[in-house]
Amino acid sequence: MDEDLAAIKKILGGNVDAFELLLRKYSPKVFVMVGHKVPVEDVDVVAQDVFVSAFRSLRTYEARQPFENWLSRIVRRRCCDYWRDNERHNRITVDGMSDRHRQWVDYVVSEMAQDTLERECKKKEAVDIVHLALGHLNAEDKALIESVYFEDVSLKEVAVTFGWSVVGAKVRAHRARKKLRVIVENMVKNG
Repeated sequence: MDEDLAAIKKILGGNVDAFELLLRKYSPKVFVMVGHKVPVEDVDVVAQDVFVSAFRSLRTYEARQPFENWLSRIVRRRCCDYWRDNERHNRITVDGMSDRHRQWVDYVVSEMAQDTLERECKKKEAVDIVHLALGHLNAEDKALIESVYFEDVSLKEVAVTFGWSVVGAKVRAHRARKKLRVIVENMVKNG
């Protein structure tokens, strides 16, 4: 972290070449994070947007938090912007799914306990189905669900990232889960 602060001070002091230190250190992490959120063919572009945004807003970084956390918020915002700009709303059907995936969709649609759903969501096939359904949510709801349920980001941090209250983030998370359930149900009905 001291290396990060030293590099940031150099950059803010006019030595823009010092940004290369941060770029080298955080590029692998940024590419992995972006790679989990956008199609592979767009990872380079979104990752570049992340670093451009980070460079432009470096003056807003507060040393109270690790630079990596600050950069992670920028990643989430740029990925959210990507989906908002591209509005990827392709109709999803169960035709291309494996039998295991269809069974899981049927299971989710049936009435079941929330704790059972959470356990099942940790399985790979469940995550695949949810990722398909996430494509139908708006950009902010998608980023919220991914952050909280796939990246273990706290609701408090998500609230800070998007400028919401914690209560507002909880309400949005609840509504986004309901939307996601309807999408999965429609996948089965229209399948």
